[in-house]
Formats: sequence, C-alpha cells, structure tokens
Amino acid sequence: MRDGFIKVAASTPEIRVADVDYNKELIAQGMDQAWKDGIQLLVYPELCLTGYTCGDLLLQPTLQQGALTALQTLLSVSAELPLTTITGLPLSVEGKLYNCAAVLHQRQILGVVPKTNLPN
Repeated sequence: MRDGFIKVAASTPEIRVADVDYNKELIAQGMDQAWKDGIQLLVYPELCLTGYTCGDLLLQPTLQQGALTALQTLLSVSAELPLTTITGLPLSVEGKLYNCAAVLHQRQILGVVPKTNLPN
C-alpha cells in the first residue's frame, strides 16, 4: 500500500465454457502476472471458472466438483502471492445452486458471496 491506496485490476480471460482446467490455468497465470505487476486486488468475472453460458451444465455434479477442485488449486497458487483474488464459480449448498464470488488470499478463502441481483 502506498499513500493509503492499493493497486486493483480486473481481468477477463478468454475462457472456454465448461473447461474448468483450462480456465483455472488462465486464472493462475493471471494471478502470477498481477503479482509481478504490483497488483494487490485482482477481480475476475462471475462464473469465471466454468463460464457464464453453461446453462444446464451448471447442474451437473461433475462440473460443480471440477470448479471446487480448481478453487483448491487456485488456493495453492495464492499461498505464494501477496495478492487478494476474487473469482466466480457455481456452488451447490443444500441442494441449491448459487452463482458465487470466492475471495482468496494466501491459501485462505476469506469469504464466499452469492449473487443477489439476477439479470432477469
């Protein structure tokens, strides 16, 4: 922090719909580059790990588990970086599916926030 300010960046990688492993790698590369660029807060779009246009695929347990596994990988990446990252993923809680933003910082999930204002 310098003069009470932090450096913030938004990133919109060219993800592949339902290709969680590919998307995770893009996000991890972006995290590394952001750290090298002196970014302290990096924000990704909603459902960035899976893609927003997955539709019914978001209901598939395989895709949901893939997103959770990718989140674990990103937590490991975050362990080495003094960077806070926010990324989007679908989360199933008690049989309900939520479009969430996960806040990651040095191997910790600081919070998970479900989307409350839907576009329709």
